[in-house]
Amino acid sequence: MLLILPYGNNFEDLFLHAGLAIPVVVGITTAVRTIGVTLMLLHLWAKDKARRQAGEKPNAPWYIKAFVVFHLFCITVWATPAPQEAVRTGKAKPLGSDYLLVWNDRYLKTIQPLRTYLFVSGFWQYWDMFAPNPAQIDFWVDSEVIYRDGTKKYYLYPRMFLLPLPNKYAQERYRKYFERANDEGYTYLWPLFARRIAYLNDNPKNPPVSVRLTRHWYQVMPPDKPQWKDYNKFMYYEYAVDQKELQKMRNMWP
Repeated sequence: MLLILPYGNNFEDLFLHAGLAIPVVVGITTAVRTIGVTLMLLHLWAKDKARRQAGEKPNAPWYIKAFVVFHLFCITVWATPAPQEAVRTGKAKPLGSDYLLVWNDRYLKTIQPLRTYLFVSGFWQYWDMFAPNPAQIDFWVDSEVIYRDGTKKYYLYPRMFLLPLPNKYAQERYRKYFERANDEGYTYLWPLFARRIAYLNDNPKNPPVSVRLTRHWYQVMPPDKPQWKDYNKFMYYEYAVDQKELQKMRNMWP
């Protein structure tokens, strides 16, 4: 709450700064968690060693066993894939394992203590990339940056297909971010995304005044069907550059 107060109603700044802070916070959290787990394991190892030296039969305390069972239950519930959309919405009748997936999705994934534990601890995970409905759309984005004097500049957002392997490793996060920044369910990211592109192509003597984002996509066809070669394209957002916000970014990252 204290983080949000200085921003007032300017949630765009909050999202922008939060986006910059998240990697730092996640890194610190991961480091603290790793240190904590390491210390806990060392403590358990020392206790186990002392018990062995005393001739006691090694055995984990009941609460450790209970925690392991609880953790495995949470991970299993959350990592179990969601049913197909048609089955989930009732448009198609579930078959075979669909009954289990629907039951898990409706009754287990909605348990609040389970969700709280997974998200607060950072142990949540999902493997929807692989099953039951792997990603079937290849998409990328470019933009047209328009400057005050009317000139235009083409900007290609990092596209993994065109990058050498070392660059892919370092820049894969850009593709992952665009999965959200082009989605109709995340329209609040669009102005932030476009504003960042304006900053990357900034010229203080001739500042950008507009950024047009164009989405390119096609569906990846099954192996037994011919693959489309041409991408569909659609200019899905035009951003009128806020010069005050752009100046803030210049001051923040001179």
